[in-house]
Amino acid sequence: MDRLLADAKKGDEQAIEQLVSDYKGLVRSLSNKFYLVGGDKDDLLQEGMLGVFYAINKYDEEKGSFPAFVQLCVFRQLVAVVKRDNAVKQKALNNYVDLDMVAHIADGEDNPLEKLIEKENFERVLKAAEQNLSPTERRVLALFADGYSYDYIAAKLGKSHKSVDGALQRARKKLLEHID
Repeated sequence: MDRLLADAKKGDEQAIEQLVSDYKGLVRSLSNKFYLVGGDKDDLLQEGMLGVFYAINKYDEEKGSFPAFVQLCVFRQLVAVVKRDNAVKQKALNNYVDLDMVAHIADGEDNPLEKLIEKENFERVLKAAEQNLSPTERRVLALFADGYSYDYIAAKLGKSHKSVDGALQRARKKLLEHID
């Protein structure tokens, strides 16, 4: 153990990796006792690993055992990060709402931004339809938008299946040209 620790202090990456691996269980058990608002267990685990690195660099063999020192360093690192997270000056950041999350509101919940965009898009499509589509194309499109099948639309308007399809294709093409 002393040789491994000496090599790690000198910067030997394999020795550092071995010590980190040896103490990962301790770090995990200590980090499970803490909680970060807005964070997850991996954040605490990483902070605990910083405590292991600190212990490797600062350990003095004359002052006690290395495992006890590692435990102390990891514990202090975790306490420090939780205190820092709960600090008054961090409260505003801890309770913020990410604007990107507004776009990810679950279905069924009101999203004012989405509703506004939806309304504006609907009004643009309606205006383009009124200005650019024939009366037949508008009627076919309206019935299709209401969820009616080609067969129902054809029967309702006294048209053939093919003419309903043609009207929808023309309407679609005209709307795409005028909306973009």
